[in-house]
Amino acid sequence: MKSEMETYGMWRSSYLLEYDRRQILSCADTLDNLAAVFSEMGRETEEQKTEPADREALWRARRVRENRNSYAYYMKQMSGLMQAVARYDAQIIRLGGKREKQILRALAGEGIQARDVRLVKGPGGRLEISVQACTRKDVSMTVAEIAGYLSVLMDIRLVPERRNPYFIGPDAVTLYFEEEPVFCYMSASATAIRENEPISGDSFSFFEADGTVTAILSDGVGSGDRAAKDSGRIVDLAEQILDAGLDCQTAVGMLGNLLGMEEEENRTSTLDLCRIDLHTGECIIAKAGAVSTFIKRGAVVERVGSAVLPLGMLAGELPGENVRQLEDGDMVILVSDGVLQDMPCEDSEIILARQIERMVFHSPVDIANALLQFAIGQSQGRIRDDMTVLVAGIWKNEGNMFE
Repeated sequence: MKSEMETYGMWRSSYLLEYDRRQILSCADTLDNLAAVFSEMGRETEEQKTEPADREALWRARRVRENRNSYAYYMKQMSGLMQAVARYDAQIIRLGGKREKQILRALAGEGIQARDVRLVKGPGGRLEISVQACTRKDVSMTVAEIAGYLSVLMDIRLVPERRNPYFIGPDAVTLYFEEEPVFCYMSASATAIRENEPISGDSFSFFEADGTVTAILSDGVGSGDRAAKDSGRIVDLAEQILDAGLDCQTAVGMLGNLLGMEEEENRTSTLDLCRIDLHTGECIIAKAGAVSTFIKRGAVVERVGSAVLPLGMLAGELPGENVRQLEDGDMVILVSDGVLQDMPCEDSEIILARQIERMVFHSPVDIANALLQFAIGQSQGRIRDDMTVLVAGIWKNEGNMFE
């Protein structure tokens, strides 16, 4: 009887998953259709032979066209995201049997009451493990400690996912662990504030999600509090867009349209995104108005630039992406334009690249600090604009601990 109930439960779960999949795909089709309608409306407006007589009406008509094209683009993006979710091919395995009993017994010996160990194999063979767990009343434990125990018991390197709590106690919760990425990373920043200003107009963050790390840098127009608020808002919104599962190119495009639709003038913040996949080493770079990114591999430095305008001037445009394959020990360096402002040459990026080539540091902290000091030295100690240097280095994780 138990076997029949288990079979029914698996069938019911499979049916519900397929039902949800169909619903998501149906919603994606609706968004695709709406995108086509908005695109067609935009084309019809552009094909009109008569233009409005006055400049204000002409400006309004142009904004309507841009907005329709923007709505169409983002509906297509959301449709693509929903289709990717619906078609995500994952194999769910209930561990069960003798091995699960051995694991649960070993965890119980450490004060962890656990059950329902499940494995999920996603695209590319990436492994995720879920388990329901709680501790004895006299035991408090971090999820990282439980990841360590499971790594030993399951003979695989596991790390906690972001959705887990930090500690667990007597109340049962479902915990999630993923296979440790191929690469680990270290990041660093160095900043200098413009003279006579209380706060930097540059904002940045290093954002982690789903086995990736993204360096985000925005330079607000001008300096001081207003620039800091503008660039800080851009960085916060970029994090939210990326956290929703959208790509760097879409994040830059969405924020460009957002600032382009605002009626205030001179809202032309830059945006510099660099996302590194720690499982594959792939590096994706997308920019709006930002200076080049520098990739250092030993004594060789590559500049990765973009001709895309700043965000406030980007409305209606779709920025491109640059993709590079990183290797063990590579460093990725982002700088705000204040770092280059006082270089004694028209092509200041070449001077900075040569300085990076000469560096023999192996720590992102040392590189960030040395580059900032070099930039300040080029201006004889004067800081005429906010300066920010971001550095991220990746290294291969050591061999499997159980080999």
